[in-house]
Amino acid sequence: MNQIISTNELFEGNKSLFQDIEELIKSKNFPCLFALNSFHKNHMYFYDTREITGSYYEEIYNNLLNFWANFINPNGKTFYTIILILNPISKTSHDTIKNFVFSFLINLKRQDIASPNLTIDDILNSDFEFRLSNTTWFPVFLCSNHPTLLRNSPITLIAIQPKITFDNLKKQPNEFYEKVRQATHRRINNIYKNNKPFYLSDKSSGINAIQYIGFDPNHIETDH
Repeated sequence: MNQIISTNELFEGNKSLFQDIEELIKSKNFPCLFALNSFHKNHMYFYDTREITGSYYEEIYNNLLNFWANFINPNGKTFYTIILILNPISKTSHDTIKNFVFSFLINLKRQDIASPNLTIDDILNSDFEFRLSNTTWFPVFLCSNHPTLLRNSPITLIAIQPKITFDNLKKQPNEFYEKVRQATHRRINNIYKNNKPFYLSDKSSGINAIQYIGFDPNHIETDH
């Protein structure tokens, strides 16, 4: 599967991987209703980076641009997501995850000819957004034995959405985006019994890097 495929195509071509994704999406500890909607409406796409034989980051970069050009409806009421399937990481400590994800983003950014430079300090800035080819993307890392309960997954992956997806959903009538967001937060509150971890609290800095890795790198804690 060295190409982007849809949920339906994943079901037909790799039922084992489909079942792993389905297990994740239907887990009682998986709160994102946008992702659930994306999965069931066949708006979730998959790219198995484990099968890349050429230049690893170049291939991923080109396929993200391909996803943007060929799969995104700029005005749609949909939550388009591409799931990058990754090889498992050897350890799942906070530091290991932070270093892995930040290194992944830095190496991916190096493929961007117009603006190839990115550092860890950049990622930790309060106003940082991850951009490739003039498009802002929002990556979310999950793996087995992730120290954050909400980020546990049967497989290692990065779910990544173009920011325009969120922007378009916010423009939909009847407060669609806000209603789904609030419902997702109610699910999170139920999972944690209203005792959310620091990175989800008002005390957290709220930088985008926290959502990328699933915890606040400046306030490490284990929530399960």
